[in-house]
Amino acid sequence: MKRFRVKNIRTIITQEASVIREDANLLNVAEKIVEDPKTRSVYVVDEHDKLIGIIPVIELVQYLYYDSIPQEYVLYRFPMVLSSEPKARDIMLPPVWVKDDEDIKSAFVKMFKNGLKELPVVDDEMHVIGDLNILELIKAWVEVNKHDN
Repeated sequence: MKRFRVKNIRTIITQEASVIREDANLLNVAEKIVEDPKTRSVYVVDEHDKLIGIIPVIELVQYLYYDSIPQEYVLYRFPMVLSSEPKARDIMLPPVWVKDDEDIKSAFVKMFKNGLKELPVVDDEMHVIGDLNILELIKAWVEVNKHDN
């Protein structure tokens, strides 16, 4: 598996990353994330198109259905954010990313540690150039083990 790099597998499942500006409202974020049913996250960029955050689908749905969440599960940040018209920058998580030349084991560790099912792939200037879906990691494992048996 060490011979596989992010660039070798990142287009097997998803060809393009879902990217949105930091000032996008929740409707825009929701529309962007459902454009591609394979998408697990939308990536937030600033005015220079540099990655500044991630909005995983599970994070987004918690904001969209906030009023349906039992009170004991509501996180402290929801009431503050939802008192105004939240923007992508208000609900995004800190950015976690990979680069094309990283090995896929390193990418898996980043996904695992951060509870993510997809990571943005960035260039040296932090522009999003693609994404790595967890299903692509599974596909790479399948290919390696098919040939080993």
